[in-house]
Amino acid sequence: MVYRTRPRFVQVFAILLTFSAVGCFGGATPRVMRNGEDMLMVGGAPFVRALDSVPGDAILMGGDVNFEGSAGGDYLGAGGSQKIGGHVHGSIRSAGGEIHASGAVDRNATIAGGNVSLDSSAVIGGNAYITGGSVTVGGAVRGSLMASGGEVTINGPVGRDVEVTAGALHLGSRAQISGNLRYRVSKNKVTIDPGAKVAGATIVLPPKQGNGTLGVLWLMGVVIAGIVVVALFPRFTTQSAETLYQRPARSALIGLAWACLVPIGVVIAAVTFIGIPLALVAVATWLTVLLIANVPVALWIGKKLLGARAAPGRNGAILSVLVGGLILVVVGLVPVIGTLIALAAAVVGAGAIVLRATAHSTAQADYAI
Repeated sequence: MVYRTRPRFVQVFAILLTFSAVGCFGGATPRVMRNGEDMLMVGGAPFVRALDSVPGDAILMGGDVNFEGSAGGDYLGAGGSQKIGGHVHGSIRSAGGEIHASGAVDRNATIAGGNVSLDSSAVIGGNAYITGGSVTVGGAVRGSLMASGGEVTINGPVGRDVEVTAGALHLGSRAQISGNLRYRVSKNKVTIDPGAKVAGATIVLPPKQGNGTLGVLWLMGVVIAGIVVVALFPRFTTQSAETLYQRPARSALIGLAWACLVPIGVVIAAVTFIGIPLALVAVATWLTVLLIANVPVALWIGKKLLGARAAPGRNGAILSVLVGGLILVVVGLVPVIGTLIALAAAVVGAGAIVLRATAHSTAQADYAI
């Protein structure tokens, strides 16, 4: 079966992802928090007017996000619907159901959503990494463009190479690609207007076998689960992320052992009637750890990117896991390399969780003695 991402499925899960984050913060009226030059606006319908200026990073989360001002740093957004205008002097990282960008971005853009569009007035100064059920690039991307989705439309200038993995690809009359065009799309799903120009080579890659929808849904589901887990157990997940940072090699070894040796032990235990209940408990524990294994990794990545900009406690941990999870989602969509990175993250994350849980159990036992 040809690789094809279904727009409706991706949109539903993107909306679930963003509203899970917003729901954890709660509140119908946006709350505004400042940390030095950075601004965090959470809940309801965050709105930054055209005359407003944020010296540092602008972090907006809500059901309906509207940014029209100026940010001296990066823009980080999560919302069911987002309109990103104005001028962002850093990069934008955004996840949501409907994302519409119409402003100027000096650096890179990383966007994941159900429907993503770059208006004709949008200018991305660096590279653009976009994934969604429906992706439309009508503005200018001065660097490279990497896009994936159910349907990808390019109708604007791109300064370097373009790489597309999608169910359908359309190049409009205003598409001007200064580098190479590489696409992995079924032949009967490619439409190139006679007015479109590609300065470099056009490389046609064979469509992927299998259903790419499952991979996208799985990655988004992992981020949703991560937000929920962090909201319920902020201290444990934060400590797991710290363990990952302090003992990366040991976390990797324990993670490999957990992934490979536990199933063998389960089979041995299930041979006897008495061992069946123990085997069932072990299977449930094994699966649970693997399902949330990416949470410490996403939390660690988010903390590294945000640094002191993330508030302490649960809210800061949720924000960090959302940002880190978005990075994992985008990286996971890269063919071959993304799969390897996702597997590595799962193994190391599982090891960190097991190490943290073991240390916690040992501490409780020592206290009881």
